[in-house]
Amino acid sequence: MTLQSNGEGFVRPAPEGATLALGCDWIVGDATGLLLLISTAQPDAVTAAVGELPAEGYSCQVSDDFGADFCTLPGAGADTEEMIVAREGVWIYMSTVNRNGRAFLSEIVQGVLG
Repeated sequence: MTLQSNGEGFVRPAPEGATLALGCDWIVGDATGLLLLISTAQPDAVTAAVGELPAEGYSCQVSDDFGADFCTLPGAGADTEEMIVAREGVWIYMSTVNRNGRAFLSEIVQGVLG
């Protein structure tokens, strides 16, 4: 995949007052890609934002793997998905198209949250 941008300008679910700390947008051809946005916000804003996600169609639960809230939203296609991991003022958003991003997400979360 080729890095396309730093993630700025993408409008995705995020807590109130979130600040983008790292953003990456990788694309292969015209139908495969991965968007990663890592933001920070006040912990109570992160908790409130997770609580709002089910109204937007996300399924959320606490993940033992991440020790954090983990929310998913299936996309329009079979290989399209949005995932959010949230804990302690950190909001990690990943969107994939024709790419399984869960292995990447696991490594990213481990690196960010420990």
